[in-house]
Amino acid sequence: MTDKIDVIIIGAGIAGITTAYYLQKNFPDIKYKIIDSRSAVGGTWDQMRFPGVRADNDMYTYGFSFNPWQGPIIGKGQDIKNYINDTAEKFNIKKNILFDTKVISSSWKINQWTTKTNHKNFTSQYVIFCTGSRDRDKPHLPKFKDENKYQGKIVHTQNWGDTDYKDKNVTIIGSGCTAITMAPSIIKEAKAVTLVQRSPAWIINIDSHEKSSRRYKTFEVLKDYISSRFFKKSLRKRIIAADPYYNEATTPSYDYWDQRPASSLDQDYFRAVESSNVTIERVGVSNWETRGIKLQNGKVINSDVTVMATGGNAQLLGGIDIFVNDKKININDTSWYRGMMFSGLPNLFAHAGYINFSWTARCEIVNERICKTIKYMKTNELSSCTAKYLGEKSKPSIQANYVLRAMDKFPNRTYKFYQNYFVEYLIFKWSKINDGALDFKR
Repeated sequence: MTDKIDVIIIGAGIAGITTAYYLQKNFPDIKYKIIDSRSAVGGTWDQMRFPGVRADNDMYTYGFSFNPWQGPIIGKGQDIKNYINDTAEKFNIKKNILFDTKVISSSWKINQWTTKTNHKNFTSQYVIFCTGSRDRDKPHLPKFKDENKYQGKIVHTQNWGDTDYKDKNVTIIGSGCTAITMAPSIIKEAKAVTLVQRSPAWIINIDSHEKSSRRYKTFEVLKDYISSRFFKKSLRKRIIAADPYYNEATTPSYDYWDQRPASSLDQDYFRAVESSNVTIERVGVSNWETRGIKLQNGKVINSDVTVMATGGNAQLLGGIDIFVNDKKININDTSWYRGMMFSGLPNLFAHAGYINFSWTARCEIVNERICKTIKYMKTNELSSCTAKYLGEKSKPSIQANYVLRAMDKFPNRTYKFYQNYFVEYLIFKWSKINDGALDFKR
């Protein structure tokens, strides 16, 4: 059985709900479906259940502009999930979501997409992928020797489940946003905690009582990012001098904003690591032992539960098989057009985020661009829009580890993807739809 509609949206997280809102706003009579393999709205915020899970950037910019966040500046995981669900209900989006439905493939042929799922199939003129850039099923799990010897529990933060850590010796491996966020909660109930941080991260403190606005936080964050690009050395010195936390052992080797800074809320991380039952080890892991892990300096850490806060694996288009005229597409062989389309894939759009700004803000300006593209096609009676292949490989604009270790899964990106919200906002708003990089057909 196959249903014919206008647009298929894959993913019911922030991007999926934002996309549905803008489609409804611009095309009141449009027929669309959101398909999600999970049982609830929320995407990342439905999946992530580890202790202390929360946003790592302010909710003024992470919240929807069309339904502003009303809570504290940093949102807790469950509160963000509820907020996304409430937004979907408020704008009558939820009725168009198919839950517990897994997309198997999307195939373009005879000017339409056929999206196959484990329940039914759909044909549509457009497909919009809102699946993020992280593999939801297979997180990054570094392998160390002798794992079979270890008698404790190994858990990745992405697959937390019902992990019990109360009154246990816990080791947290990782120094990124997730580790910094969860550590204060784990420390409250564990017997002892060891933080294994081979390389420290930049950490900023956020006051939970801060009041601001989307406009001001947008200006503030981007001003800091631009400063970090043009005044690297002076900014580094200023940050280190301003916070007694930073010393020879805690100062990162990379420049500020080369990766997203982690966030401490009301000094919670800084206070937590001062506890007598917390130890920080600045060295890598050598191998597993029966009762814990052995570090590269020979020290053995006794651990009942070992938490891998080691990040995700990059994955575009949700790992879904894509076919064009019966040929399977390898994304690595394509160009990335404006971080929203791939060469050779007609009428297929996808969302990607910034390292230096909120995911939601980019989703909104990309969706406005998508809607302008669809309007252009309708006005000119066009059936397809395909990004052209633009040439040789280029370096990624996002230097995050999860991207760098998965470059073979990313496009040969040559059309500039600016890590600057202001620049992209102006480009998306004022540049022509038919800009020479797109091939339109009737």
